[in-house]
Amino acid sequence: MTKAILLTRPLNMNAEDQIRFRAQGFGRFYEIPLCEIKPLPITEAIKRKINAAEWLFFTSQAPVASVLAVIEKGHHPLIAVIGKKTGKMVQSCGFKVAFVSPEETKKQFVSAWQERFPSGTSIFYPKSQLADDYIEELLGIENDVTGSVLYQNIFPDERKAELVELLNWGNLSAVYFASPSAWKRFLSVYNKTEKMPFVFYAIGDTTKKSINDSGYQAVLVRR
Repeated sequence: MTKAILLTRPLNMNAEDQIRFRAQGFGRFYEIPLCEIKPLPITEAIKRKINAAEWLFFTSQAPVASVLAVIEKGHHPLIAVIGKKTGKMVQSCGFKVAFVSPEETKKQFVSAWQERFPSGTSIFYPKSQLADDYIEELLGIENDVTGSVLYQNIFPDERKAELVELLNWGNLSAVYFASPSAWKRFLSVYNKTEKMPFVFYAIGDTTKKSINDSGYQAVLVRR
């Protein structure tokens, strides 16, 4: 029987993952994005904050284009990112990346940046409504940190329905997750089904920990 895997990232981000899992013997792929990004308007007040900051922090690709689109001519912010793909998006917008986290976790991102840039500065950090205040709390003592919700991370009803149908069909072998929020949304639906046994794959230690903390085992995938 052909092994099938569910990919839960946005549809335009699955090409590399299909290559990776095809090499592991998967021949069938289902794609149901469990996290849909809804950008929020950037007000004039937020534009001023962005252009006043010496540093921009990006922990996701989601707000990169909209934030960099409002950078005023002559302003050259230093940019720190949590992952190489986010860094590539920054570069595609015509900006340079000054710092890339050695690991794709907020803890490593903050500690490594702090070690390299210990002096006080100003930071603008765009995030979703699901994000915590970890960066603001850790760096806010020595720096002027502005965290601003600039996009919503939602789970549309139609995606829930697609997921229910796929899980009830019973033809899956594995599921692949790229964030704790994707796992939690999957679990909210999975718990209402017969809970067929799957192999759960996770990008990064944070997503793996979220799965493990729920009582399941996850196979760590390194990018």
